[in-house]
Amino acid sequence: MLSGEVHEAPVTYGVACRWEDQHPQLSVGQFLENMKFKALAWMAWDAVRTSGVSVELFPKWFEKVGDITFIPKAEAKSEGPPT
Repeated sequence: MLSGEVHEAPVTYGVACRWEDQHPQLSVGQFLENMKFKALAWMAWDAVRTSGVSVELFPKWFEKVGDITFIPKAEAKSEGPPT
C-alpha cells in the first residue's frame, strides 16, 4: 500500500469464483496471459478482504495501492529455500 503496509493473501477458491463473477468476459487463461490492472487489483482486494484485513470499498482501496505482486501457485511452490 502507499502507506507502507504490506499484505500477503492467498487466492482461495472462493476468491477465484467471485473474481469470475465480477469478470465474466475474462477467462483465467486470458487473465494470466494479458493481465489487466483493475482485474488484478480486484482479485488482490478480495483476497486481502477474505484474509481478515479490514479494507475500504474497492474504488477507494485501489487508489491507495502501491504495488501488487501476483505469484501463481505453481511458481510459489517452486520457490522453496535457497540452495
